[in-house]
Amino acid sequence: MSAHDSSERVRFLREAIAGIEQAGGGVAAAGVRSIAMGRAGHSAFSFDRALGGLATGALYEVAPSRMSDLAAACGFALGLVTRFAAEAPGAIVWVSDEFSAHENGSPYGPGLARHGLDPGRLVFVRTSTGPDLLWALEEAARCKGNAAVVADIRGAGKLFDLVAARRITQAARTSGTPVILIHPPASFHGGMAQNGARMRFEVQSRPSVMPAQIPRAVPTTRAVPGPAHWGVRFAKPGVEAGRLRGLDTELVRTIIWEHENGFFRDALSLALPATSGFRDRPAQSA
Repeated sequence: MSAHDSSERVRFLREAIAGIEQAGGGVAAAGVRSIAMGRAGHSAFSFDRALGGLATGALYEVAPSRMSDLAAACGFALGLVTRFAAEAPGAIVWVSDEFSAHENGSPYGPGLARHGLDPGRLVFVRTSTGPDLLWALEEAARCKGNAAVVADIRGAGKLFDLVAARRITQAARTSGTPVILIHPPASFHGGMAQNGARMRFEVQSRPSVMPAQIPRAVPTTRAVPGPAHWGVRFAKPGVEAGRLRGLDTELVRTIIWEHENGFFRDALSLALPATSGFRDRPAQSA
């Protein structure tokens, strides 16, 4: 067997295992609920037609396109958390290690509230080592009383292998608790591209959308930040019967977060044909 054939067989087996895990993998699962990313009758509703909406009891992964996009990736992850938190009571557990917490700080309470998330629901867990982080993450994912779990695993990136991903995926499925992981840049390549995550998003920062109500005729009026605005690549849009849905996983789409309503909105319809000129490919690194 050639090296190419061996690589193809490994890739096939990984994708098959990921499909089995998303189907339950023989583990007794809690009741899974479907949650819309957008809003019916709104342009964001195309999210749910194309991606199938969000599902509780699943693993979601977010990564910045570059290190400078980390804040944008965290904002997108918090948008996912807000969608889940709006549909279920309970705490929102945020897990990170001490190094990341000191390097990046903690989420800002008034900013969270403006984003649409009640800061009083957050429970912060700080760990000193990577193994402790993965242990705390898995324990939080097993708890049925949590509305969602979000974890910054950049400090444990080298320890987060397919085995760790499988354990967290199964814990989330058993409890019905959604888990959102924040990865380092360039994480969605190679072997990790075939773990059991339901969806995977690579996020780029974009200028915020300016509020339409600002009077443009008044020259002294200063522009203020509007809704969060991202470039998002659906690196893994979802698994259905072991196969990826028919979406372009290299296309970067413009996504807006409606913080006042707590919904995602796509600036352009996801149903645009591949021949459309509205294509924004990831910029090549220098």
